[in-house]
Amino acid sequence: MYKLEKFYPKGFDPARYWEDRYAQEHAAGKSSEEYAKQEFWPLMEKYLSKEKLYLDAGCGIGGWIIFLKEQGYNVEGIDFAARTLRALIEYDPDLKLKMATMTGIPYADSSLDGLLSIGTLEYVKDKVPMALKEVNRVLKKDAVFFMEVPIANTLRNLIYIPLKKIERMIKVAQGLQPTFSNYLFEKENFLTLLKENGFEVLEVKPHELPDKNSHYCLYVDYPFLRGNEPYKLNILGKLIKKVANAISPWIASTGMVVVAKKL
Repeated sequence: MYKLEKFYPKGFDPARYWEDRYAQEHAAGKSSEEYAKQEFWPLMEKYLSKEKLYLDAGCGIGGWIIFLKEQGYNVEGIDFAARTLRALIEYDPDLKLKMATMTGIPYADSSLDGLLSIGTLEYVKDKVPMALKEVNRVLKKDAVFFMEVPIANTLRNLIYIPLKKIERMIKVAQGLQPTFSNYLFEKENFLTLLKENGFEVLEVKPHELPDKNSHYCLYVDYPFLRGNEPYKLNILGKLIKKVANAISPWIASTGMVVVAKKL
């Protein structure tokens, strides 16, 4: 997996920035349509049962936990952002939330029927295997582990990652200090890591924004492909997306959705 690093201005605290932003932008009261439109929602419906207990690990602004509760699922949540959790509980006191991380899940051994990790594992700095072991610990046998993670796709390996390495060398030479941002996982290496930590992989699918004119990876990684709205592509970006997807959806896919079960 590739460790993506960023260079922030002196005195900038990224952890505080994101906690402040999450507290201000939590999903309480917002439309749940965007979650129903996600390409992997039918996959979630396939594997989740309304009679079982699930944990959203890294629930963030609360979008998925609120949406799933509206759909009749029994889901609890953990996150490290205390202010965001308080805002969500103020919105709905019935939400069952705890302040914790994936490396220290406050649940008993074999107590959960499933765990969701949507956009979370990539932020577990230097402890991804530890987090997977912890997930395995709290899940019952045959329990489902549903996750979405960003990947080092073909375009990223050929263009983006080499450019980031050059940028790092230049900025470090200038005396700037890199700060960990997140991981980009290699598909096969990540699946092997799951198997090594007691999981059987059931399904793997590429993941991208549902809007045909949007693309997270192309928009964020390559500024010259950006349109006039967030995550919307310009004409060149749309062309690159179309050509890449015609060859293989994995070439430019921002992430992948993996469904596994505890052995």
